Amino acid sequence: MVELDDELMLRFQKGDEEAFNLLVRRHHKPLINFIARFTGDRDNAEDLAQETFIRIYKAVDRYKQGRAKFKTWMYIIAKNLCKNELRNRSRRDRYRVDNTTMNQHSTDGDSEEIDIIASAPANSAYQPEVALQRKELNKTIQDAIGELPEQYRYPLILRDIQGLSYDEISDILELRSGTTKSRINRARIMLKDKLKPYMEMI
Repeated sequence: MVELDDELMLRFQKGDEEAFNLLVRRHHKPLINFIARFTGDRDNAEDLAQETFIRIYKAVDRYKQGRAKFKTWMYIIAKNLCKNELRNRSRRDRYRVDNTTMNQHSTDGDSEEIDIIASAPANSAYQPEVALQRKELNKTIQDAIGELPEQYRYPLILRDIQGLSYDEISDILELRSGTTKSRINRARIMLKDKLKPYMEMI
């Protein structure tokens, strides 16, 4: 059975520009979250997501249904762009300091930015003290993920944050299924160990 993404790509190959626009709308937010987690740079994630879609647009004629799912192909392109970005980055200023925090429990399943000051009067969960604790915890988790070796960090993000299947992750990272599962389990153990001092806060 042809999945919707693959069907849209086939329509785009035949000249249906709206099919491509729909693909972008379907995957824009998850792709930005994926890139932000990989690079530790949410400010630059939008640009890298846009570059991913530009490359997909230009390479549409090379897309072959059945060789790989569209989503797998998209994440391979994004992964390579992330690696290039990290390789070329001269500064390690990975976190923006402002008055926002991330709401990981939005109704559509995506993270969204919450303005602490604007939200505080109406939502006690975002009072300054609570919001600051959450922001510090979020940064601690991000730091811990960022400190994982690349071979463990990538599969962990793809599985536990992006929700991809083991088979999809194996295709993206070009690993055997058993290796993928082993690295994810190892990454979870390493992350848990790094976060031991903060487990009461989680």
